[in-house]
Amino acid sequence: MSQIVLDDQLFPLDVLVPIARWATVQRLRDIRPGEVIKDERVPVILRDLRQPTFVTIDMGFWTRRMCDVRYCMVCFPLRNDEQRLIPGLLRQLLRLPVFHSKAQRMGKIIQVGAHQIRYWQYGDEELHTLAWEPIDR
Repeated sequence: MSQIVLDDQLFPLDVLVPIARWATVQRLRDIRPGEVIKDERVPVILRDLRQPTFVTIDMGFWTRRMCDVRYCMVCFPLRNDEQRLIPGLLRQLLRLPVFHSKAQRMGKIIQVGAHQIRYWQYGDEELHTLAWEPIDR
């Protein structure tokens, strides 16, 4: 099972509960209870975990400079009222061959769009783009 770490702004009932049916998932605040976690601390916390996949709707994380071989970040450009889409989209994303295993995901910052997936990869200057048509968006 993959270790999925959710950004604190994601709704537990819409995102955490459905993902928990098929993956190990926890919220960032549960990893560092009682700590106020600013965005700049997120990569530091992720580096201390064992190959986590961080999930967020905060597009401030969608930047090549966040690439690190010790974690993966998945950014969904969705509004708060669309968060219920995340579990299904994430599961479909993780079934794609390029993102299927932890080893394949590490070092990537991924943006999941309606018709394409874009990602940066550690040590690579190129922005990669994959066309996709998710089911039940």
